Amino acid sequence: MKKNIILLALTLASTSAFTSEETFSINDVTLLELGKPLPLKSEGGIEAFVASGAWTDVVTNPTIRSAGQVYRGPIMSPSANTPSTSKVTNITWQWNIFNYNSSLITYLCETAQGRCIDVSGNFGAGANLEGANVSASTSWQFLFYMPGSGTLSPTMYGQNGSVAVTYQ
Repeated sequence: MKKNIILLALTLASTSAFTSEETFSINDVTLLELGKPLPLKSEGGIEAFVASGAWTDVVTNPTIRSAGQVYRGPIMSPSANTPSTSKVTNITWQWNIFNYNSSLITYLCETAQGRCIDVSGNFGAGANLEGANVSASTSWQFLFYMPGSGTLSPTMYGQNGSVAVTYQ
């Protein structure tokens, strides 16, 4: 059974695939097909970060007060000199919520096309996005959804969230 969620009073950049008010079904999120993160090299270097470029961004995620509502973290954007013709090879993420509830659904979404990675319960990890055709100049955003309805007790307080993107 799909539950539609009305997003109210949320603003995003006009370039986002998500609009400020929309009917949003958490069950209809388009998930990226992911490969496994590249392995560590035996000599200790991280093979996943051998790329022609990289960018990182850090944000403070939202406070989650109500169930049945989608909360969006701030947009994490690349630097202005990130080439739009380059493609993401790997992305790593980190996010924290104080008073975390294991029922919290969490996605890391590229804002250009609205495709997402399910990072629920996965506070820090990475994914190989080679072949997913994601532009290195794409911004990213965390989405949080707590199933149910009503006020949450205790409230979940957003902490830092970050991405590190490598590209070729």
